[in-house]
Amino acid sequence: MIEGQSGEESSGVPVGDDIAVGASVTVSSQFSDEFAGELAGDGDDGWITVDLGSPQDVAAVEFVTRSMLDGSAITSTFTVSVDGAAPLGPFDAATPATSRPAAVDATGQAFRFDVEHSSGGNVGAVEVRLFAPPR
Repeated sequence: MIEGQSGEESSGVPVGDDIAVGASVTVSSQFSDEFAGELAGDGDDGWITVDLGSPQDVAAVEFVTRSMLDGSAITSTFTVSVDGAAPLGPFDAATPATSRPAAVDATGQAFRFDVEHSSGGNVGAVEVRLFAPPR
């Protein structure tokens, strides 16, 4: 699927536009010369928050994982909290080769993706997506 385009992913979940494109993002770790996270939160403690700037309807969420050569930084499951509420999920993470949007029915501004289970290392996200309801 082309970034920001509406359609239906391979999981069969109907999706609208990816409204996370261009949003403000905060991540639990940041690159440094020592590869240390400045905000301390890697592996199963990793998180990414997407702030949409105003409340938006979201029909599906997706966390696309990656891996390092040593097999670390692979996220297998994640949860999503909307505006600080109880987490939704857990959901299975997608890979660059396999799309896996998870259906949700949520309205909010700040969506926090928390790594529930990983192989360790850094957060390991290629991309996180928030899909609007299909048109």
